[in-house]
Parts: sequence; structure tokens; C-alpha cells
Amino acid sequence: MAESHIDKRLAVIVAVDVIARNADLLSEILLRLPALSLIRFSLVCKLWCSIITSLQFRLSHCRTLAFSNALTPSGIYFYDCLTNLQKVESLPLSDNVTSLPPLPLLDPMALKKGDAIEVMQVKVMQSCNGLLMCVMKTKARNIKLGIVYNPANKEWCPLPSPYDKYYGNVYYNLIFDPSEPPYYKALCIKRLGSYWSDVEVSVYVPGSESWRLCCRFSPPYDMRFDSGVFWNGAIHWIGENSSIYFDANSEEVVRKDMPPRPQGQCREKIRYFGEWGGHLHLIQVQSLYAKKFNVLELDKNTWKWSVKYRVHLARLISAFPEMVQQTSSGTQYAFSILSVIRGEKEEDSVLLLTIPGKVIAYNLVLKTAEVVRELPGEIGDALRFNHVCAYQYTESLAPVPALKDLS
Repeated sequence: MAESHIDKRLAVIVAVDVIARNADLLSEILLRLPALSLIRFSLVCKLWCSIITSLQFRLSHCRTLAFSNALTPSGIYFYDCLTNLQKVESLPLSDNVTSLPPLPLLDPMALKKGDAIEVMQVKVMQSCNGLLMCVMKTKARNIKLGIVYNPANKEWCPLPSPYDKYYGNVYYNLIFDPSEPPYYKALCIKRLGSYWSDVEVSVYVPGSESWRLCCRFSPPYDMRFDSGVFWNGAIHWIGENSSIYFDANSEEVVRKDMPPRPQGQCREKIRYFGEWGGHLHLIQVQSLYAKKFNVLELDKNTWKWSVKYRVHLARLISAFPEMVQQTSSGTQYAFSILSVIRGEKEEDSVLLLTIPGKVIAYNLVLKTAEVVRELPGEIGDALRFNHVCAYQYTESLAPVPALKDLS
């Protein structure tokens, strides 16, 4: 019996050794592991490092996660979007993640390379399947340049300037579909004319020498191009009265109507617009005094908005009276929506929001609330409610090739 037990242990050791030395078999196993685990495993030996850091493996890993619906955000970065310098807070959302990677790129000194350019400000503008689109504002003529950044592997690349002349009034958006090889696409939207009546869209793909002018169109006056959301193969922008999207494949711009509002009601304000797990959500409110609102979802087939959840915060306000703020205009409720999070089960779906001093997960089905993080006094006070920006963190090995790597 003892010999049989020893033989089994030896067989296991031999099998492990065979797998560890077989590159093809090892690759198939590693493809199914999370990105951060792979980053750690790349330090095991030269063979593992060569496999995990290879471009082919990294692209295959992204596609594998995409096709298995495993590209779920594991955390959220959030900050006060009215401040010049971002003081970013982070919140892990997975039991397997204890903390999110820091974002040193947001420190202007991290981008200082000699005296060629003096950086004044760096801000996150969008999150897309593991990549962040950041905007760097320089002191020289208020120029805005785009930066693509992967916080998981700390790779980043500044985008080339889209215009020969300095131009500050531009917006950058990111298209990254891991199931479509090989890299991301970047969009640059430039306002034209003294009244910004027209815009032009340029596209940049890694490996290209420059941006390519794609189209021009006249958008609705209230369109927000600094808050694009990638969903269902397109970048979506939204205004109070209408929305438009840019199809990543056809490169066409399509205008869509907003959800109809009940007769007699005033124009609603957008409180949240974002994507989670393949679902595009919209929250509109009548005013800052509203404690009742609906969570809308856009159908992929009909492209129609419908009510997914109905929210009434009266019970939450009762439990957390610090949400009540008395102003010269009347009573307001201090909260900001970080995300609508869809669970694997419907009853696990929550509304993640900040209130003074806390981050709350409000269950959209059970109507219960849980404090998921305490915010220290100075942080809680610094966050200006209704002006908190939030961006998903998704573990990914997605490559962000430097310009020199593609030449």
C-alpha cells in the first residue's frame, strides 16, 4: 500500500514536470487563468515568462476571456471630476481581488521626459475592457493628447497628435473589443466652427503613421463627447434629448432618440450612463431633489430603452440621514452613482453609490443596502456629490504597443 501511494505521488510529480516543460500544453492551461496570476507566474522561469509575455499569447488570452464571458470588472476607480488633480479612490469588487493597482500615470511627473513637454494634468476619461483612455493636458497652449493605459500590466502609450496645429478642443474615446484582433482603435472628436455646430471624427489604429479622418456630422447641441461608452460594437454618446453612436465596423454615425418621457414632465437630467457585463444602462432624474428614478436598459435587438429596475431611496435615506442636505434651493440628497452592477443572478444586481463618508451597495431586487467601504473624513468631504466620475477596472493582458514597437 505504501509503495502504491509513493508511486502515485511520483506519477503526479512527473506529470507536473512534463506539463511545466511542454510549451503548447502549458499555454492551453495558462490561457484560462486570470491576468494578474499570469503576471506573477511570468516570474517562475524563462519558459513561462516567454509564453506569458508573448504577443500571440496575450491576444489569445484576451479572446479566450471574451468568448467565455470572463472579462468581468473586478473593481472601480472613482474621483471628484471637478478637481484639477485627480485623487483617485479604488474599490475591489471581487473576492479574489484585495486591492486595485495604483495609477501612477495620473501624476504629471510620471510623464515628464526631459524638457520636451510640460504636463499640467492627466485625467481618466473612459474605461474599455481593461484599457483606460486618459487625456494629458499640457501647459503649452492648452494642448490635449490621448494616452492608452493598461493598469494591470502598467503598459501605456501616448497617441500621436491628431492635428498639425495645436488644438485644445478635442475629445478622445477608446474602442477595444478583445474578440476582434489585434489592438484597440482610438477616436478623436474635434469641434468645428465658432459655435461648435459640426464635429469631425478621426480614427487611429496602432501601427498607423497618423490619424485618419473618418467623417463629419452635425451633432445635437447638448451631446457629451467626453463620456463615451463602448457597447455592442459601438461608441455611444448621450445628451439630454438624443443619443448617437459610432459603429466600430462600418464607421458610420447613427442618431437615436432618447426614452420618451411622460406627458407634462420636464426634461430629465442624466445621472448615470454606463455599461456592465454587456448591458447598457441609463438613469435620468427630474431634479437633484428626486429620490425615485428608473434604471433603463437598451435592448441589443430592438435598440429600444425599457425600464429594468425601479428605485426608491426613501428607506436608504432613512437609514443614512447624512444623505439629506439642506440648501438655499431646498432639500437635496447627497449621493453619486458609481455603477449599475449586474450579478450572475438577478437578485445579486446592485446600484453602487457614494454617500457622505461611505460607499453603499443597494440591491436593486431585494431593496436592501450594505456599506461596502467607509470613506475617511477628508476623502468623503472632498467628493462632490453629483460630480463623481467612476471607471471600471478589468484585469487584462491586453497589449498597449509603444509607437516604436510598431515601426
